[in-house]
Amino acid sequence: MIKVLDRYLLKYFVLSLITISLGFSIFFIAINMVEELRDLIDNHVPILQVLIYYIYFAGWITKSFLPVFVLLAALVSIGLLARRNEILAMKSSGLSLYRIAAPLLIFSFLLSMVHIYYNEFIFPDSNKKRVEMKEYIIENRSRDQSASRNIYRQVNKDLFFIINSYNIPKMEGNDIKIYRSEENKLAELITAKKIKYTSQSWMLYDGTKRSSIDSGAPYVTFDSLPAGYIKDKPSDFEVPLGKPEDMGYKELKHYINLMKRTGGPYRRELVDLKIKLAYPLSSFIVILICVPIASNPKRGGIAVSFALGSGIAMMYFVAFKITQSLGYSEKLPPDIAAWAINVFFLLVGIIIMWRARK
Repeated sequence: MIKVLDRYLLKYFVLSLITISLGFSIFFIAINMVEELRDLIDNHVPILQVLIYYIYFAGWITKSFLPVFVLLAALVSIGLLARRNEILAMKSSGLSLYRIAAPLLIFSFLLSMVHIYYNEFIFPDSNKKRVEMKEYIIENRSRDQSASRNIYRQVNKDLFFIINSYNIPKMEGNDIKIYRSEENKLAELITAKKIKYTSQSWMLYDGTKRSSIDSGAPYVTFDSLPAGYIKDKPSDFEVPLGKPEDMGYKELKHYINLMKRTGGPYRRELVDLKIKLAYPLSSFIVILICVPIASNPKRGGIAVSFALGSGIAMMYFVAFKITQSLGYSEKLPPDIAAWAINVFFLLVGIIIMWRARK
């Protein structure tokens, strides 16, 4: 009998989740289509390509808004059951609110784990295809994936280099400048027409080297010059499509390690890395908050409960974005920026659940 009750509660919740997810996805897709309509018409994008693009776009919506859909589904499903006095009947039969909420809490926790898996193993590849289609089919940009431009790397605090263009398949770049400083003054300048990866190290070709710049030392030309101090691998110069926050956990971690090794900025990406685990757990936390509220509709009915629960949960997401921004600006450590709001609202949810009428 209890298993039947669990299935009954989950059926209402899952149907509400599917309906709300589809409804909001169609709404977001319609808005995006209005924004992209001119490019779609001007570049004569086939209808099949448009459909494929928006399938990938729906994946981005799921990744970004699943906790919000879970929140609304919990408020609607539990609120309707409470409005029809079915929650009251369950309590009268001896079931506590904890027992009623248990299948939803377990399901939402498992859904959070699935969300993490989806973000890591499914979403990154599909999102790259979405970005490719947007850039090369919808916006009709030139497709040149074999070259990267304006590459900047810092080897250490006194040494950095710039490559004007880099050919990925050939593992070679053109027009490179290497700067070495001492006491905040330029001490050495090396320029070369070509840099190429050979025998597990980098070589400079057809260039000039000038040391002791302040003393007016002349340039020294060279045909080839080893550059073993450049620790980057050829694959490090491949620029991934999409934003770092849209990468998988391992991919983003690799990107951060690259930035650490080469001296590039990585603070925002480090915060995003922590959030990749923290944000999906929002689905579990909003259930913990909303079930007690939706199960006890006040005089105003389900509308008041819906508004109150939505307000509390929206405060959660706004606060989450605020701490994320504080993490970006280095006003909060990355771990605190990612997890502080989760911990706080988890405690709020536990208190609300404990104080609710059992």
